[in-house]
Parts: sequence; C-alpha cells; structure tokens
Amino acid sequence: MHLKSLLSLLFLQIGFGLAFHQHIKRGGETNATLSAYGTNSTNWPIAYGLLYIAEYPSNSNANLTPLTWDLASITGECWIANATFVNGTRAGSMYIMPENEYAVGVLPITRIAYLNGTVSGFALFASQLVYNNNTFLEAQFWAKSTSFTGVYGLTWTLDDSAPSGDFPVVVKATENS
Repeated sequence: MHLKSLLSLLFLQIGFGLAFHQHIKRGGETNATLSAYGTNSTNWPIAYGLLYIAEYPSNSNANLTPLTWDLASITGECWIANATFVNGTRAGSMYIMPENEYAVGVLPITRIAYLNGTVSGFALFASQLVYNNNTFLEAQFWAKSTSFTGVYGLTWTLDDSAPSGDFPVVVKATENS
C-alpha cells in the first residue's frame, strides 16, 4: 500500500510539472556559422564562392570567403537565410540553383518563393538547416567533390544518388559570440 501511495504522489507531481511547464520555441539565430557534418567533413564551415564546405573557409587558393548567417526559425513566417561577409557587407540570401546541377548559392537580393500561398525556403529546425518545399521539411544537402583538397561544393539532391566521392551532409548552425 505504501508503494502505491508513493507512485501516486510521483505521478501527481509529474502531472503538475507537465501542466505548468511552458514550452519554449527555439528561435532563429543571427551572426551564426553554418557548418557541414558528413563522412569527410566534421564541423566544416560553409564558405562563399557558390557555397562551399571547406576545412579552411578563408582558403584564398580556392577563392573562398567566410560568411555569417541570419537564420529564421521554422515557427516564423520568414524562410530566408541571409548571409553576410565577415567584413560586415551583406552577401545575399541562400537559394538552390536547379540550372547549375542544384548547387546551393547566394543571391544578392532577398528572394522569397511563394507556392499555393505558402512561403518556401530555408529555416532552422532546432539547430539543423532545412528547406520547406510547401509540403515537407527537407534536408537533402550533399558535398560535391571539387579540384581543391578540403573543399566541397554544397549541393542539393532530389534523390539519394550521388557520384563517387560525393557524400550527404547535415548543415547545422552555431551562434557566434
């Protein structure tokens, strides 16, 4: 009988805790670094060119420049990932380029895509960058081989097939201090 009383009190306490606990939505991030995690890249930052995954994002031989990002949360209306060069100059907004083998790039102006009254684009789901295609949240980023060691092109794939040497990556944001 004593055990039943203890269990009842425990469940009652858990119930009150859940009833009065407020869930806090994760917000967007500003001045964040986007990094890729995959087979050959562990926490490699996304750098400007088109967009590249690079062990060294300021690799001048590959003509790369580091970026910081302002990223919306999936709970917001804005689905735009805005990039800024480290010197403070605005670079533009992230977009997928179907005409260039689905490379991911930065467009100098903000571009919002509307489909059936819904905004699609990039935002954060927790700390992972995802794309809202008006139906699903997707994260189909791939690292595409380049002629530079330690540098991969950031691409989008429509299926799970990729050439040899390419590999899937998860793109995550970390806020810079």
